[in-house]
Amino acid sequence: MSMNANQRRYAREFWPPMLACILIMLLVWPMVGHMQSMWARAALALLPVAPVLLVTRAMFRLVMGSYELEQRTNLIGLALAGTVVGTLCLVGGFLVAAKVIRLDGSVLLGVWPMMVVLHALGRGWAARRYGGDWIAACDDGLSRRWQIGIAAAVFGLILLLGWHVLSDWQRGLLIGLTTSLAVGAVLMTILHRRRSGNAT
Repeated sequence: MSMNANQRRYAREFWPPMLACILIMLLVWPMVGHMQSMWARAALALLPVAPVLLVTRAMFRLVMGSYELEQRTNLIGLALAGTVVGTLCLVGGFLVAAKVIRLDGSVLLGVWPMMVVLHALGRGWAARRYGGDWIAACDDGLSRRWQIGIAAAVFGLILLLGWHVLSDWQRGLLIGLTTSLAVGAVLMTILHRRRSGNAT
């Protein structure tokens, strides 16, 4: 699938800050607790925000440069993500206020990734309702199996390079992500080849 100018721009603007954010979160951000100065700790803690804003900008520019139907499916995906995440935050807030569960502020780190995942799922669901393919709706010019494969390779590389720096939970997280994404990429490749064979 060839990329148009809008999708090529998106790829150029999306992947570098996304990889930078992953590297910062896994290799730099854990050093926050070792910083003595409050200002240095605050600056290091907020360092991942810069690439996240660039990723958000790339996604916004992709949507604004898309056709009307694609914009509509993105809007539906965003509405679904906002509704689900907002409801979960409300439920969690009530449970914490009632002292049923105890949560610290780090739980908020999962809000943005959850929004992104739910937006992608909602966009695919909306595309399917309009007669499209939910997998193709999320391709953005690059095959989904290649995107997942690249993500698995990046996480695997981070795991190898940062093995002696990472904590046990970070290693476990990266091992799980790398394995899951690699298996997903292989399965999607097999399905793609079977569909191609049936089409011929």
